[in-house]
Amino acid sequence: KVKVSGTFTIDEEVQLNKQASIGDGEMTWLQYGASGAAEPNALITFTETKEVGIIVARGKLTSTAGITPGEKSLCTGKVEVTPKLISGHYTCRGASSYDPATSKMGKVDIDVTFTAKS
Repeated sequence: KVKVSGTFTIDEEVQLNKQASIGDGEMTWLQYGASGAAEPNALITFTETKEVGIIVARGKLTSTAGITPGEKSLCTGKVEVTPKLISGHYTCRGASSYDPATSKMGKVDIDVTFTAKS
């Protein structure tokens, strides 16, 4: 479930894109929808250093936020990983967004709840 409010809005269930979701032992990419598509999409990344990246978009409207351990973040949340399931929820308040049609920056609030089964 991807919810975005502010400069642009999204309130939709977005399906996991299994072909674009991968893990290489050091980093994991969970892609929901198709990156760059006109339809809502989200990418959640995890690194071995416990950084979390959250990108939400609809067409060219996009926002990027994340969590870096030891640094102040706009985002809170957690992920749970088991051998067969990754699930989590992240909320980001006041994340920067960009609208290339108007060349203007804005702010959005992001709420993402996700699962990925193996």
